[in-house]
Amino acid sequence: MQVFKLEQFRVEIEPTSIDVDLNTIKDKAIDKTLSVDIVLICDGGKFGVTAENMPYVDSWSDDDIEIMVNEWLKQFEA
Repeated sequence: MQVFKLEQFRVEIEPTSIDVDLNTIKDKAIDKTLSVDIVLICDGGKFGVTAENMPYVDSWSDDDIEIMVNEWLKQFEA
């Protein structure tokens, strides 16, 4: 897995898995962006964050969310 550095956490995070809570999806249909709560799980603990303002084109399905989250996380690569 990759290493991430999110501003709100003062450590570099190397998750062994990423949990996406599909029950927390927020769709801004007019803006065509989604937000969803995720948890980065690593040996040192769990780090919860909301992946915000993830753009989509026309439509999306639950299967697309994990791909969108991975793309969103790229901005935080250490």
